[in-house]
Amino acid sequence: MCHGEASSAFPEPGAFRTSSTAPVAAIFGDESATQRIAILPDIYGANPFYQGLATRFADQGAAVHLIDTFAGLGDLPKATREAAFARRHKLKDRAFVDHLEEYLTSAAITGVVGFCLGGLFVFDLARRRLNASLVAFYPFPQGLPNQDALDIPFDYLDETQTDHTVLVGDQDASLGSDLLARLADVAGRNPSIDLHVFERSEHGFLADLDSDDEQKRLNAIRALEICETRLAL
Repeated sequence: MCHGEASSAFPEPGAFRTSSTAPVAAIFGDESATQRIAILPDIYGANPFYQGLATRFADQGAAVHLIDTFAGLGDLPKATREAAFARRHKLKDRAFVDHLEEYLTSAAITGVVGFCLGGLFVFDLARRRLNASLVAFYPFPQGLPNQDALDIPFDYLDETQTDHTVLVGDQDASLGSDLLARLADVAGRNPSIDLHVFERSEHGFLADLDSDDEQKRLNAIRALEICETRLAL
């Protein structure tokens, strides 16, 4: 699931400093920049894939806050699904997003991009009407189980008024055709949801920037272009 390895499509991770407030973030680029972007990673955490993406955004002139979702919950002994899920289950989602919302507001964040679990958090930030450009890669409109679970997005997406962009593949096994159709139906009714569905792409398809499959690679390139446009990079 999602991104456990670095991408050759991104630059080598650049220098960063660590925030002094919770949630912990690695901050890349010029902190005085007008564009201030937060990245919410998947269950593998703020690893080299996301550090490379943060560096890419910083190279375009943004201050980038790569959120360490799992700070204080231990390092992954290895990048396996089992280890990642074991750590993920220690997180209290609602309490985390409460603190995240405060952090994003205080840091004057202008754009947020979340992946997988981070995409679920983007849905909730849209529900909370965060004043920022919002992008969700392969999120979970059906919600995720948790000891402190967030509201299920399908229960509120019809009423969401904050614009947000959603990027998914039509072969995403974590979503499935029925839930994808339901999401498309909601997006068709609610103009605040800018839904993009990429044919033949699966969950975690931004990693296809490195793919030998031309259509999948072009899908990933297009999705990144949409994301960067939405974030005003």
